[in-house]
Amino acid sequence: MASGSHDINVKLLALMGVLSAILVYALIISTQAWFRYEFQQEYDRKFVQTPFAELVELKQTQLDALNAPAHHADPIERDRVVIPIDDAIRGVVAKYGRHSGAGQ
Repeated sequence: MASGSHDINVKLLALMGVLSAILVYALIISTQAWFRYEFQQEYDRKFVQTPFAELVELKQTQLDALNAPAHHADPIERDRVVIPIDDAIRGVVAKYGRHSGAGQ
């Protein structure tokens, strides 16, 4: 019996196996890259671009406290005065600055 037309082409099967493995590997890598890209986009949208409301409120409270008008820290004892930060900086520069005459 002649079995010439029914022989298995091993080279073709090996080539198809290797190409299929390469394509599956490329599919896995590209799917993982796409997932990571979408995950980063979602993370940026949720946490980076949207301000945290409590943090914004805390920063505004601190800024208001730094720029509040002069007042006593303890109204009963009246031992310490709280002044705006800009006035405090000017006072320190005037007292200890190089051009104040303190070191001359």
